[in-house]
Amino acid sequence: MNAMKAQMKTFYFTGTGNSLQVARNVGSGGELVSIPRFLREQSGATERVTVSADALGLVFPTHWLAVPSLVVELLEQVRLDTDYLFIIATRGNASLTLKSHLLQAAQKNGHAVSYFNTISMPDNYLPLCDMAKEKQRFTSDALSQKIERMASDVRARKCNVSGLAALSFLRPVLVSRAGRQLSDFSQRLSTDESCIRCGVCAQVCSAKSIRLIDGVPVYSSTCNACLSCVHNCPVGAKHMRSEKTPERYVNPTVSTAGIIQGNG
Repeated sequence: MNAMKAQMKTFYFTGTGNSLQVARNVGSGGELVSIPRFLREQSGATERVTVSADALGLVFPTHWLAVPSLVVELLEQVRLDTDYLFIIATRGNASLTLKSHLLQAAQKNGHAVSYFNTISMPDNYLPLCDMAKEKQRFTSDALSQKIERMASDVRARKCNVSGLAALSFLRPVLVSRAGRQLSDFSQRLSTDESCIRCGVCAQVCSAKSIRLIDGVPVYSSTCNACLSCVHNCPVGAKHMRSEKTPERYVNPTVSTAGIIQGNG
């Protein structure tokens, strides 16, 4: 064991707190690192950055049945120096080509995955999901037990990447679709007249793409599609085109302040 390495680092990407809850529990006792914040801090690097730890983890949500572009960017730009790389994806329902996409991106960039798992949690994608029903689909105790089983796996350094990466032939189609969804995502977001100009949306934005002009939030074209601005608005003034319900969701174990702190 290399004495110079940290014991554990867990990188995470979150919008409404699900992945942060998992990262806090699975990565307990180690360092938590926000992926969007880390990538912003390393944006001026002229060569590939190396991160070392005895165990390194990635925790993130599924985006359009694929791996979020931020996570792919991390795998491309960072050399993960570890003997144990664990990856956990939070998801609403189906993950389809997630495993295939993830393993392809990891192997392409020289990363050997030791452990991979997924956990179904409330989905925050408003055009498809009714937040009231999503909240009712899960109990806090059941989720806590599932997360603890994964944390136990990681503590024991269990390896689990067996099984087929299902439907891998669909991966190019879904990854391309995810890219198209992200390209104009901020144009689907709006602010109504109930906005109190508190600036919370700008603070929780993982892409740091919301500016306040005379107190009014204005979106740029850059967006990570995390929907943190919509779900964390204290007065429900943020909306997404074609949303099913005005109800919002933030993971009950995570505060808006915690999301702000993580995203820097």
